[in-house]
Amino acid sequence: MRKVNMKQFIYFFLFFLLLTLGLFYIQGNMGTRSIKESLIQSSKNQLDYTGRMLNGVIEEANMYAVQYTADNDVKNYQRQVKELDMYSAQMKKLSIFNRLRDQLLSSQAVDDIGIYWRKEEEFIATSKGDFYVPSFLTVNKRGWEYVDNSLFFFSIYPYIRQPKNASEIEYVVGVSLKNAYLLNLLDNAVNANESKAFYLVNGTTVLSYGEMNEEIVEKVKADANSDSEKIAEFNYKTKDGDYFVLSKYIVSIDTYLITYTRTNAFLNPLHRMQQVFSISIIIILLIGISILITYYRNFYQNVYLLDKKFYQVEQGDYTTRIKENPNNDFYRLFKSFNHMVAQIHALFATLKIETDLRRKAELKQLQAQINPHFLYNSLFFIMSMAKVSPESVIKMSKHLAEYYRYLTKKESQDTTIASELELANHYLSIMSLVKNLDYEIILPHEVGNHRMMPLIIQPIVENAIQHGIEERQGAYRVIIDIKEVESGLLLAIANDGKGLTDNEIQELTSRIEQETPPQGERGIGLWNINHRLKNIYGKQSKLQFSKNEWGGLTVMFFIDFTLDKEGDTHAFTNSG
Repeated sequence: MRKVNMKQFIYFFLFFLLLTLGLFYIQGNMGTRSIKESLIQSSKNQLDYTGRMLNGVIEEANMYAVQYTADNDVKNYQRQVKELDMYSAQMKKLSIFNRLRDQLLSSQAVDDIGIYWRKEEEFIATSKGDFYVPSFLTVNKRGWEYVDNSLFFFSIYPYIRQPKNASEIEYVVGVSLKNAYLLNLLDNAVNANESKAFYLVNGTTVLSYGEMNEEIVEKVKADANSDSEKIAEFNYKTKDGDYFVLSKYIVSIDTYLITYTRTNAFLNPLHRMQQVFSISIIIILLIGISILITYYRNFYQNVYLLDKKFYQVEQGDYTTRIKENPNNDFYRLFKSFNHMVAQIHALFATLKIETDLRRKAELKQLQAQINPHFLYNSLFFIMSMAKVSPESVIKMSKHLAEYYRYLTKKESQDTTIASELELANHYLSIMSLVKNLDYEIILPHEVGNHRMMPLIIQPIVENAIQHGIEERQGAYRVIIDIKEVESGLLLAIANDGKGLTDNEIQELTSRIEQETPPQGERGIGLWNINHRLKNIYGKQSKLQFSKNEWGGLTVMFFIDFTLDKEGDTHAFTNSG
Protein backbone atom coordinates (compact mmCIF):
# COMPACT_ATOMS: atom_id res chain seq x y z
CA MET A 1 0.00 0.00 0.00
CA ARG A 2 2.87 2.31 0.84
CA LYS A 3 4.52 1.67 -2.53
CA VAL A 4 1.29 2.47 -4.36
CA ASN A 5 0.89 5.83 -2.56
CA MET A 6 4.47 6.79 -3.38
CA LYS A 7 3.93 5.87 -7.01
CA GLN A 8 0.79 7.98 -7.19
CA PHE A 9 2.59 10.88 -5.60
CA ILE A 10 5.37 10.68 -8.19
CA TYR A 11 2.84 10.62 -11.01
CA PHE A 12 1.03 13.67 -9.57
CA PHE A 13 4.31 15.49 -9.03
CA LEU A 14 5.43 14.88 -12.59
CA PHE A 15 2.06 15.88 -14.04
CA PHE A 16 1.91 19.13 -12.08
CA LEU A 17 5.51 20.01 -12.91
CA LEU A 18 5.13 19.29 -16.63
CA LEU A 19 1.88 21.30 -16.83
CA THR A 20 3.47 24.32 -15.13
CA LEU A 21 6.60 24.16 -17.24
CA GLY A 22 4.54 23.72 -20.43
CA LEU A 23 2.51 26.88 -19.83
CA PHE A 24 5.63 28.79 -18.89
CA TYR A 25 7.43 27.52 -21.97
CA ILE A 26 4.65 28.60 -24.33
CA GLN A 27 4.54 32.10 -22.86
CA GLY A 28 8.30 32.57 -22.93
CA ASN A 29 8.72 31.02 -26.35
CA MET A 30 6.24 33.41 -27.96
CA GLY A 31 8.08 36.45 -26.60
CA THR A 32 11.47 35.03 -27.50
CA ARG A 33 10.39 34.20 -31.05
CA SER A 34 9.06 37.74 -31.65
CA ILE A 35 12.27 39.42 -30.48
CA LYS A 36 14.48 36.99 -32.36
CA GLU A 37 12.60 37.34 -35.66
CA SER A 38 12.91 41.12 -35.49
CA LEU A 39 16.61 40.87 -34.73
CA ILE A 40 17.26 38.40 -37.57
CA GLN A 41 15.43 40.52 -40.13
CA SER A 42 17.47 43.58 -39.15
CA SER A 43 20.70 41.57 -39.46
CA LYS A 44 19.67 40.24 -42.88
CA ASN A 45 19.11 43.78 -44.16
CA GLN A 46 22.56 44.84 -42.98
CA LEU A 47 24.20 41.74 -44.42
CA ASP A 48 22.52 42.30 -47.78
CA TYR A 49 23.68 45.92 -47.81
CA THR A 50 27.25 44.89 -47.01
CA GLY A 51 27.12 42.26 -49.77
CA ARG A 52 26.13 44.89 -52.32
CA MET A 53 29.02 47.10 -51.23
CA LEU A 54 31.42 44.16 -51.52
CA ASN A 55 30.15 43.38 -55.03
CA GLY A 56 30.81 47.00 -55.98
CA VAL A 57 34.42 46.66 -54.82
CA ILE A 58 34.77 43.43 -56.79
CA GLU A 59 33.47 45.09 -59.97
CA GLU A 60 35.92 47.93 -59.48
CA ALA A 61 38.88 45.52 -59.26
CA ASN A 62 37.60 43.61 -62.31
CA MET A 63 37.37 46.84 -64.27
CA TYR A 64 40.96 47.85 -63.44
CA ALA A 65 42.32 44.43 -64.42
CA VAL A 66 40.44 44.37 -67.73
CA GLN A 67 41.39 47.97 -68.43
CA TYR A 68 45.12 47.31 -68.25
CA THR A 69 44.84 43.95 -69.98
CA ALA A 70 43.38 45.66 -73.04
CA ASP A 71 45.55 48.79 -72.73
CA ASN A 72 47.64 49.43 -75.89
CA ASP A 73 50.65 50.72 -73.93
CA VAL A 74 50.74 47.48 -71.95
CA LYS A 75 50.20 45.26 -75.01
CA ASN A 76 52.98 46.98 -76.99
CA TYR A 77 55.34 47.60 -74.09
CA GLN A 78 57.75 44.71 -74.64
CA ARG A 79 57.97 45.33 -78.38
CA GLN A 80 58.58 49.06 -77.85
CA VAL A 81 61.29 48.70 -75.21
CA LYS A 82 63.30 46.52 -77.58
CA GLU A 83 63.32 49.34 -80.12
CA LEU A 84 64.12 52.12 -77.62
CA ASP A 85 67.37 53.06 -75.97
CA MET A 86 67.88 52.33 -72.27
CA TYR A 87 66.73 55.77 -71.07
CA SER A 88 63.59 55.79 -73.22
CA ALA A 89 62.76 52.24 -72.21
CA GLN A 90 63.09 53.20 -68.55
CA MET A 91 60.84 56.21 -69.05
CA LYS A 92 58.29 53.96 -70.80
CA LYS A 93 58.30 51.66 -67.80
CA LEU A 94 58.01 54.61 -65.43
CA SER A 95 55.03 55.90 -67.41
CA ILE A 96 53.14 52.61 -66.91
CA PHE A 97 54.10 52.55 -63.24
CA ASN A 98 52.83 56.11 -62.71
CA ARG A 99 49.53 55.23 -64.37
CA LEU A 100 49.13 52.26 -62.03
CA ARG A 101 50.02 54.34 -59.01
CA ASP A 102 47.68 57.20 -59.99
CA GLN A 103 44.90 54.65 -60.44
CA LEU A 104 45.26 53.63 -56.80
CA LEU A 105 44.89 57.22 -55.62
CA SER A 106 41.30 57.26 -56.84
CA SER A 107 40.35 53.98 -55.14
CA GLN A 108 39.82 53.25 -51.48
CA ALA A 109 39.50 49.52 -51.95
CA VAL A 110 42.31 48.55 -54.35
CA ASP A 111 45.62 47.88 -52.63
CA ASP A 112 47.96 46.92 -55.44
CA ILE A 113 48.09 46.58 -59.25
CA GLY A 114 50.77 44.53 -60.96
CA ILE A 115 51.64 43.43 -64.51
CA TYR A 116 53.93 40.49 -65.23
CA TRP A 117 55.32 39.63 -68.70
CA ARG A 118 56.11 35.95 -68.49
CA LYS A 119 58.45 35.52 -71.44
CA GLU A 120 60.54 38.57 -70.54
CA GLU A 121 60.14 37.88 -66.77
CA GLU A 122 59.47 41.55 -66.12
CA PHE A 123 57.23 42.77 -63.32
CA ILE A 124 55.75 46.27 -62.88
CA ALA A 125 53.68 46.82 -59.76
CA THR A 126 52.72 49.51 -57.32
CA SER A 127 53.99 47.40 -54.42
CA LYS A 128 57.62 47.24 -53.34
CA GLY A 129 59.45 44.05 -54.16
CA ASP A 130 58.65 41.05 -56.33
CA PHE A 131 57.14 38.79 -53.64
CA TYR A 132 53.93 38.44 -55.70
CA VAL A 133 55.75 37.12 -58.81
CA PRO A 134 55.37 33.40 -57.92
CA SER A 135 51.61 33.90 -57.77
CA PHE A 136 51.58 35.52 -61.21
CA LEU A 137 53.56 32.57 -62.64
CA THR A 138 50.86 30.03 -61.76
CA VAL A 139 47.90 31.94 -63.18
CA ASN A 140 46.38 30.26 -66.25
CA LYS A 141 42.89 31.74 -66.36
CA ARG A 142 40.96 34.88 -65.55
CA GLY A 143 39.39 35.10 -62.09
CA TRP A 144 39.80 35.65 -58.35
CA GLU A 145 42.34 33.89 -56.18
CA TYR A 146 43.33 34.18 -52.52
CA VAL A 147 47.12 34.73 -52.46
CA ASP A 148 49.33 35.55 -49.44
CA ASN A 149 46.34 36.63 -47.32
CA SER A 150 45.06 38.96 -50.06
CA LEU A 151 42.27 38.70 -52.63
CA PHE A 152 43.58 39.04 -56.20
CA PHE A 153 41.73 39.36 -59.49
CA PHE A 154 43.92 38.09 -62.33
CA SER A 155 43.38 38.90 -66.00
CA ILE A 156 45.47 37.41 -68.80
CA TYR A 157 46.37 38.42 -72.35
CA PRO A 158 45.22 37.29 -74.91
CA TYR A 159 42.00 38.60 -73.40
CA ILE A 160 39.26 37.66 -75.87
CA ARG A 161 40.63 34.25 -76.84
CA GLN A 162 41.31 31.91 -73.93
CA PRO A 163 44.88 30.51 -74.31
CA LYS A 164 45.06 26.76 -74.80
CA ASN A 165 48.03 26.44 -72.47
CA ALA A 166 50.09 28.60 -70.12
CA SER A 167 52.87 29.16 -72.67
CA GLU A 168 50.53 31.24 -74.84
CA ILE A 169 49.93 33.80 -72.06
CA GLU A 170 51.90 36.97 -72.83
CA TYR A 171 51.26 38.84 -69.60
CA VAL A 172 49.14 38.74 -66.46
CA VAL A 173 47.47 41.71 -64.78
CA GLY A 174 46.69 41.32 -61.07
CA VAL A 175 44.64 43.60 -58.86
CA SER A 176 44.52 43.04 -55.07
CA LEU A 177 42.03 44.42 -52.58
CA LYS A 178 42.94 46.09 -49.30
CA ASN A 179 42.33 43.78 -46.39
CA ALA A 180 41.72 46.82 -44.17
CA TYR A 181 38.95 48.04 -46.48
CA LEU A 182 37.35 44.59 -46.62
CA LEU A 183 37.47 44.39 -42.83
CA ASN A 184 35.94 47.86 -42.51
CA LEU A 185 32.99 46.63 -44.58
CA LEU A 186 32.31 44.11 -41.82
CA ASP A 187 31.29 47.00 -39.54
CA ASN A 188 28.25 47.51 -41.77
CA ALA A 189 27.17 43.90 -41.26
CA VAL A 190 26.87 43.95 -37.46
CA ASN A 191 24.16 45.66 -35.43
CA ALA A 192 25.32 45.36 -31.83
CA ASN A 193 28.26 44.57 -29.58
CA GLU A 194 27.05 40.98 -29.40
CA SER A 195 27.33 40.63 -33.19
CA LYS A 196 30.50 39.80 -35.11
CA ALA A 197 31.26 39.32 -38.79
CA PHE A 198 33.96 37.64 -40.85
CA TYR A 199 34.82 36.36 -44.31
CA LEU A 200 35.25 32.65 -45.01
CA VAL A 201 37.48 32.44 -48.10
CA ASN A 202 37.64 29.22 -50.15
CA GLY A 203 35.68 27.49 -47.41
CA THR A 204 38.74 27.36 -45.12
CA THR A 205 40.41 30.74 -44.52
CA VAL A 206 38.93 33.19 -42.00
CA LEU A 207 39.44 36.93 -42.52
CA SER A 208 38.22 39.09 -39.63
CA TYR A 209 38.89 41.71 -36.99
CA GLY A 210 40.01 40.24 -33.70
CA GLU A 211 39.29 36.76 -32.44
CA MET A 212 36.26 34.82 -33.57
CA ASN A 213 34.33 32.14 -31.74
CA GLU A 214 36.20 29.05 -32.96
CA GLU A 215 33.24 26.76 -32.31
CA ILE A 216 30.97 28.96 -34.46
CA VAL A 217 33.61 29.17 -37.21
CA GLU A 218 33.98 25.38 -37.41
CA LYS A 219 30.21 24.89 -37.55
CA VAL A 220 29.91 27.47 -40.34
CA LYS A 221 32.66 25.76 -42.36
CA ALA A 222 30.68 22.54 -42.20
CA ASP A 223 27.24 24.02 -42.95
CA ALA A 224 27.84 26.95 -45.33
CA ASN A 225 26.24 26.51 -48.76
CA SER A 226 26.89 28.23 -52.09
CA ASP A 227 23.41 29.64 -52.80
CA SER A 228 24.18 33.23 -53.82
CA GLU A 229 20.52 34.19 -54.22
CA LYS A 230 19.56 33.71 -50.59
CA ILE A 231 20.95 34.56 -47.17
CA ALA A 232 21.35 31.29 -45.31
CA GLU A 233 20.40 31.17 -41.63
CA PHE A 234 21.73 28.79 -38.97
CA ASN A 235 21.07 28.46 -35.24
CA TYR A 236 23.80 27.11 -32.98
CA LYS A 237 24.06 26.37 -29.28
CA THR A 238 27.56 26.63 -27.79
CA LYS A 239 29.04 26.76 -24.33
CA ASP A 240 28.93 30.57 -24.57
CA GLY A 241 25.22 30.72 -25.36
CA ASP A 242 22.79 30.62 -28.28
CA TYR A 243 23.72 32.14 -31.63
CA PHE A 244 22.05 32.75 -34.94
CA VAL A 245 24.33 32.88 -37.97
CA LEU A 246 23.67 34.51 -41.34
CA SER A 247 25.70 33.63 -44.43
CA LYS A 248 25.77 35.24 -47.88
CA TYR A 249 27.85 33.60 -50.61
CA ILE A 250 29.81 35.87 -52.99
CA VAL A 251 30.25 33.71 -56.08
CA SER A 252 32.95 35.67 -57.90
CA ILE A 253 35.49 35.46 -55.06
CA ASP A 254 34.31 32.11 -53.61
CA THR A 255 33.81 33.78 -50.25
CA TYR A 256 31.10 33.69 -47.61
CA LEU A 257 30.14 36.93 -45.82
CA ILE A 258 29.06 35.75 -42.39
CA THR A 259 27.65 37.39 -39.27
CA TYR A 260 26.79 35.73 -35.99
CA THR A 261 24.90 37.21 -33.03
CA ARG A 262 24.63 36.00 -29.47
CA THR A 263 20.90 36.11 -28.77
CA ASN A 264 21.26 35.77 -25.01
CA ALA A 265 22.08 39.47 -24.59
CA PHE A 266 18.89 40.54 -26.37
CA LEU A 267 16.69 38.02 -24.61
CA ASN A 268 18.08 38.54 -21.11
CA PRO A 269 15.19 40.86 -19.98
CA LEU A 270 12.70 38.22 -20.94
CA HIS A 271 14.85 35.54 -19.35
CA ARG A 272 14.98 37.47 -16.08
CA MET A 273 11.23 37.51 -15.95
CA GLN A 274 11.25 33.80 -16.58
CA GLN A 275 13.75 33.31 -13.78
CA VAL A 276 11.44 35.04 -11.31
CA PHE A 277 8.72 32.60 -12.20
CA SER A 278 11.19 29.72 -11.98
CA ILE A 279 11.81 30.41 -8.31
CA SER A 280 8.30 29.24 -7.53
CA ILE A 281 8.99 25.99 -9.32
CA ILE A 282 12.17 25.37 -7.29
CA ILE A 283 10.09 24.61 -4.23
CA ILE A 284 8.35 21.87 -6.14
CA LEU A 285 11.64 20.56 -7.42
CA LEU A 286 13.01 20.30 -3.87
CA ILE A 287 10.33 17.76 -3.10
CA GLY A 288 11.43 15.66 -6.03
CA ILE A 289 15.10 16.08 -5.14
CA SER A 290 14.49 14.74 -1.63
CA ILE A 291 13.07 11.60 -3.19
CA LEU A 292 16.11 11.17 -5.44
CA ILE A 293 18.69 11.65 -2.67
CA THR A 294 18.11 8.17 -1.35
CA TYR A 295 18.61 6.71 -4.80
CA TYR A 296 21.77 8.76 -5.24
CA ARG A 297 23.33 7.73 -1.95
CA ASN A 298 22.55 4.04 -2.24
CA PHE A 299 23.29 3.44 -5.89
CA TYR A 300 24.43 6.26 -8.16
CA GLN A 301 27.31 7.48 -5.95
CA ASN A 302 28.88 4.03 -5.85
CA VAL A 303 28.46 3.57 -9.61
CA TYR A 304 30.06 6.96 -10.23
CA LEU A 305 33.01 6.08 -7.97
CA LEU A 306 33.50 2.80 -9.81
CA ASP A 307 33.36 4.58 -13.17
CA LYS A 308 35.94 7.13 -11.97
CA LYS A 309 38.32 4.40 -10.83
CA PHE A 310 37.97 2.55 -14.12
CA TYR A 311 38.86 5.77 -15.95
CA GLN A 312 42.01 6.15 -13.81
CA VAL A 313 43.00 2.60 -14.73
CA GLU A 314 42.31 3.37 -18.38
CA GLN A 315 44.70 6.34 -18.13
CA GLY A 316 47.46 4.06 -16.78
CA ASP A 317 47.10 4.56 -12.99
CA TYR A 318 47.33 0.99 -11.72
CA THR A 319 47.93 2.05 -8.09
CA THR A 320 44.36 3.31 -7.59
CA ARG A 321 42.15 1.39 -5.16
CA ILE A 322 38.61 1.65 -3.74
CA LYS A 323 38.18 1.67 0.02
CA GLU A 324 36.40 -1.52 1.01
CA ASN A 325 33.50 -1.24 3.47
CA PRO A 326 31.72 -4.49 4.42
CA ASN A 327 28.52 -2.53 5.13
CA ASN A 328 28.39 -1.22 1.56
CA ASP A 329 26.13 -3.02 -0.91
CA PHE A 330 28.96 -2.78 -3.46
CA TYR A 331 31.54 -4.39 -1.13
CA ARG A 332 32.08 -7.56 -3.19
CA LEU A 333 32.28 -5.59 -6.45
CA PHE A 334 34.85 -3.15 -5.02
CA LYS A 335 36.91 -6.04 -3.64
CA SER A 336 36.97 -7.72 -7.06
CA PHE A 337 37.97 -4.44 -8.69
CA ASN A 338 40.95 -3.98 -6.33
CA HIS A 339 42.11 -7.54 -6.97
CA MET A 340 41.82 -7.10 -10.75
CA VAL A 341 43.85 -3.84 -10.77
CA ALA A 342 46.57 -5.40 -8.61
CA GLN A 343 46.90 -8.31 -11.03
CA ILE A 344 47.07 -5.95 -14.05
CA HIS A 345 49.76 -3.85 -12.33
CA ALA A 346 51.89 -6.91 -11.68
CA LEU A 347 51.41 -8.13 -15.26
CA PHE A 348 52.54 -4.81 -16.77
CA ALA A 349 55.62 -4.71 -14.52
CA THR A 350 56.59 -8.19 -15.71
CA LEU A 351 55.93 -7.25 -19.34
CA LYS A 352 58.17 -4.16 -19.05
CA ILE A 353 61.06 -6.24 -17.73
CA GLU A 354 60.65 -8.79 -20.51
CA THR A 355 60.48 -6.03 -23.14
CA ASP A 356 63.69 -4.39 -21.87
CA LEU A 357 65.49 -7.72 -21.93
CA ARG A 358 64.26 -8.44 -25.46
CA ARG A 359 65.46 -5.06 -26.74
CA LYS A 360 68.89 -5.52 -25.21
CA ALA A 361 69.15 -8.95 -26.79
CA GLU A 362 68.00 -7.52 -30.11
CA LEU A 363 70.70 -4.82 -29.98
CA LYS A 364 73.38 -7.39 -29.17
CA GLN A 365 72.16 -9.50 -32.09
CA LEU A 366 72.39 -6.53 -34.46
CA GLN A 367 75.93 -5.77 -33.32
CA ALA A 368 76.87 -9.40 -33.87
CA GLN A 369 75.45 -9.27 -37.42
CA ILE A 370 78.15 -6.83 -38.56
CA ASN A 371 79.88 -8.55 -41.48
CA PRO A 372 83.35 -9.77 -40.40
CA HIS A 373 84.45 -9.70 -44.05
CA PHE A 374 84.25 -5.92 -43.83
CA LEU A 375 87.01 -5.94 -41.18
CA TYR A 376 89.10 -8.44 -43.16
CA ASN A 377 88.89 -6.39 -46.36
CA SER A 378 89.81 -3.21 -44.46
CA LEU A 379 92.87 -4.86 -42.93
CA PHE A 380 93.94 -6.23 -46.32
CA PHE A 381 93.64 -2.70 -47.74
CA ILE A 382 95.88 -1.35 -44.96
CA MET A 383 98.44 -4.06 -45.70
CA SER A 384 98.43 -3.40 -49.44
CA MET A 385 98.66 0.40 -49.09
CA ALA A 386 101.14 0.57 -46.21
CA LYS A 387 104.12 1.22 -48.51
CA VAL A 388 102.32 2.80 -51.44
CA SER A 389 100.11 5.40 -49.68
CA PRO A 390 100.68 5.93 -45.94
CA GLU A 391 98.09 8.72 -46.04
CA SER A 392 95.40 6.26 -47.19
CA VAL A 393 96.44 3.88 -44.41
CA ILE A 394 96.02 6.66 -41.84
CA LYS A 395 92.57 7.57 -43.15
CA MET A 396 91.48 3.93 -43.23
CA SER A 397 92.80 3.26 -39.73
CA LYS A 398 91.14 6.37 -38.30
CA HIS A 399 87.71 5.62 -39.78
CA LEU A 400 87.98 1.92 -38.96
CA ALA A 401 88.87 2.66 -35.32
CA GLU A 402 85.98 5.13 -34.92
CA TYR A 403 83.60 2.71 -36.64
CA TYR A 404 84.34 -0.24 -34.36
CA ARG A 405 84.60 1.90 -31.24
CA TYR A 406 80.99 2.99 -31.84
CA LEU A 407 79.83 -0.60 -32.43
CA THR A 408 81.59 -2.12 -29.43
CA LYS A 409 80.68 0.57 -26.89
CA LYS A 410 77.05 1.27 -27.87
CA GLU A 411 75.02 -0.23 -24.99
CA SER A 412 72.05 2.16 -24.64
CA GLN A 413 68.72 1.56 -26.35
CA ASP A 414 68.85 4.90 -28.13
CA THR A 415 71.35 7.37 -29.55
CA THR A 416 71.31 10.69 -31.39
CA ILE A 417 70.66 11.07 -35.09
CA ALA A 418 73.99 12.87 -35.44
CA SER A 419 75.82 9.90 -33.85
CA GLU A 420 74.12 7.41 -36.16
CA LEU A 421 75.10 9.49 -39.17
CA GLU A 422 78.69 9.73 -37.91
CA LEU A 423 78.77 5.91 -37.92
CA ALA A 424 77.41 5.90 -41.49
CA ASN A 425 79.98 8.55 -42.45
CA HIS A 426 82.85 6.41 -41.12
CA TYR A 427 81.52 3.37 -43.00
CA LEU A 428 81.12 5.28 -46.27
CA SER A 429 84.56 6.87 -45.87
CA ILE A 430 86.08 3.39 -45.53
CA MET A 431 84.22 2.12 -48.57
CA SER A 432 85.21 5.19 -50.64
CA LEU A 433 88.89 4.33 -50.02
CA VAL A 434 88.58 0.83 -51.43
CA LYS A 435 86.26 1.59 -54.37
CA ASN A 436 84.94 4.42 -56.51
CA LEU A 437 82.19 5.87 -54.32
CA ASP A 438 80.61 9.33 -53.95
CA TYR A 439 78.36 9.94 -50.99
CA GLU A 440 76.48 12.79 -49.33
CA ILE A 441 74.84 13.02 -45.90
CA ILE A 442 72.33 15.86 -45.52
CA LEU A 443 71.39 16.63 -41.91
CA PRO A 444 69.47 19.71 -40.68
CA HIS A 445 71.50 21.09 -37.80
CA GLU A 446 68.57 21.50 -35.41
CA VAL A 447 67.57 17.81 -35.49
CA GLY A 448 70.98 16.27 -34.84
CA ASN A 449 70.43 15.95 -31.08
CA HIS A 450 67.10 14.14 -31.34
CA ARG A 451 67.08 10.57 -30.05
CA MET A 452 66.54 7.46 -32.15
CA MET A 453 67.22 3.72 -32.01
CA PRO A 454 70.84 2.73 -32.76
CA LEU A 455 72.00 0.69 -35.74
CA ILE A 456 69.14 1.64 -38.06
CA ILE A 457 70.81 3.76 -40.76
CA GLN A 458 74.18 1.94 -41.13
CA PRO A 459 72.71 -1.51 -42.00
CA ILE A 460 70.56 0.09 -44.71
CA VAL A 461 73.62 1.89 -46.13
CA GLU A 462 75.62 -1.36 -46.06
CA ASN A 463 72.76 -3.13 -47.83
CA ALA A 464 72.68 -0.38 -50.50
CA ILE A 465 76.37 -0.94 -51.31
CA GLN A 466 76.40 -4.76 -51.16
CA HIS A 467 73.15 -5.40 -53.03
CA GLY A 468 72.89 -2.23 -55.06
CA ILE A 469 76.17 -0.59 -56.11
CA GLU A 470 78.29 -3.75 -56.19
CA GLU A 471 75.74 -5.47 -58.46
CA ARG A 472 75.62 -2.75 -61.13
CA GLN A 473 78.47 -1.76 -63.42
CA GLY A 474 79.45 1.90 -63.02
CA ALA A 475 77.31 2.59 -59.92
CA TYR A 476 79.00 4.87 -57.40
CA ARG A 477 76.52 7.21 -55.64
CA VAL A 478 74.91 7.10 -52.18
CA ILE A 479 72.85 9.90 -50.59
CA ILE A 480 71.45 10.00 -47.04
CA ASP A 481 68.86 12.79 -46.83
CA ILE A 482 67.17 13.85 -43.55
CA LYS A 483 64.13 16.10 -44.00
CA GLU A 484 61.82 17.73 -41.49
CA VAL A 485 58.12 17.05 -41.92
CA GLU A 486 55.13 18.25 -39.94
CA SER A 487 55.47 15.93 -36.96
CA GLY A 488 58.88 14.30 -37.31
CA LEU A 489 61.69 13.38 -39.67
CA LEU A 490 61.74 11.60 -43.03
CA LEU A 491 64.99 9.68 -43.65
CA ALA A 492 65.88 8.50 -47.16
CA ILE A 493 68.90 6.41 -48.26
CA ALA A 494 69.29 6.36 -52.07
CA ASN A 495 71.83 4.71 -54.38
CA ASP A 496 72.34 4.38 -58.14
CA GLY A 497 73.06 0.68 -57.99
CA LYS A 498 70.97 -2.25 -59.15
CA GLY A 499 67.33 -1.27 -58.79
CA LEU A 500 64.26 -3.41 -58.28
CA THR A 501 61.21 -3.88 -60.45
CA ASP A 502 57.75 -3.06 -59.12
CA ASN A 503 57.09 -6.75 -58.51
CA GLU A 504 60.41 -7.16 -56.69
CA ILE A 505 59.65 -4.15 -54.50
CA GLN A 506 56.24 -5.59 -53.70
CA GLU A 507 57.77 -8.97 -52.83
CA LEU A 508 60.44 -7.36 -50.64
CA THR A 509 57.82 -5.28 -48.80
CA SER A 510 55.68 -8.36 -48.23
CA ARG A 511 58.68 -10.34 -46.95
CA ILE A 512 59.75 -7.80 -44.31
CA GLU A 513 56.12 -7.31 -43.15
CA GLN A 514 55.77 -10.97 -42.14
CA GLU A 515 55.51 -11.77 -38.43
CA THR A 516 58.44 -14.20 -38.55
CA PRO A 517 61.89 -13.48 -40.05
CA PRO A 518 62.62 -14.88 -43.52
CA GLN A 519 64.50 -18.14 -43.92
CA GLY A 520 68.22 -17.81 -44.46
CA GLU A 521 70.37 -14.71 -44.03
CA ARG A 522 69.16 -12.68 -47.01
CA GLY A 523 66.53 -10.11 -46.03
CA ILE A 524 66.71 -10.70 -42.27
CA GLY A 525 68.50 -7.38 -41.68
CA LEU A 526 65.75 -5.31 -43.33
CA TRP A 527 63.10 -7.44 -41.61
CA ASN A 528 64.71 -6.71 -38.23
CA ILE A 529 64.98 -2.96 -38.90
CA ASN A 530 61.39 -2.76 -40.15
CA HIS A 531 59.96 -4.43 -37.06
CA ARG A 532 62.09 -2.36 -34.68
CA LEU A 533 60.84 0.84 -36.33
CA LYS A 534 57.19 -0.20 -36.11
CA ASN A 535 57.52 -1.36 -32.49
CA ILE A 536 59.00 1.94 -31.31
CA TYR A 537 57.54 4.61 -33.65
CA GLY A 538 54.33 3.02 -34.91
CA LYS A 539 53.18 1.44 -38.17
CA GLN A 540 53.66 4.68 -40.10
CA SER A 541 57.45 4.32 -39.60
CA LYS A 542 57.81 1.10 -41.59
CA LEU A 543 60.40 0.82 -44.36
CA GLN A 544 59.27 2.00 -47.81
CA PHE A 545 61.02 1.24 -51.11
CA SER A 546 60.87 3.10 -54.42
CA LYS A 547 62.82 3.47 -57.67
CA ASN A 548 64.76 6.72 -57.95
CA GLU A 549 65.79 8.91 -60.86
CA TRP A 550 69.17 7.13 -61.19
CA GLY A 551 67.49 3.76 -61.70
CA GLY A 552 68.57 2.57 -58.27
CA LEU A 553 66.64 2.03 -55.04
CA THR A 554 65.57 4.52 -52.35
CA VAL A 555 64.74 3.29 -48.84
CA MET A 556 62.69 5.63 -46.63
CA PHE A 557 61.28 5.58 -43.11
CA PHE A 558 59.63 8.07 -40.77
CA ILE A 559 60.46 9.03 -37.16
CA ASP A 560 57.58 10.69 -35.33
CA PHE A 561 58.48 13.44 -32.82
CA THR A 562 58.42 17.23 -32.52
CA LEU A 563 61.39 19.19 -33.96
CA ASP A 564 62.80 22.66 -33.35
CA LYS A 565 62.18 24.98 -36.27
CA GLU A 566 65.45 26.88 -36.39
CA GLY A 567 68.85 25.88 -37.63
CA ASP A 568 70.97 25.44 -40.73
CA THR A 569 71.36 22.35 -42.89
CA HIS A 570 74.76 20.63 -42.79
CA ALA A 571 76.09 17.91 -45.03
CA PHE A 572 78.97 15.40 -44.91
CA THR A 573 80.11 15.00 -48.50
CA ASN A 574 82.73 13.08 -50.39
CA SER A 575 83.26 13.73 -54.08
CA GLY A 576 85.29 10.62 -54.72
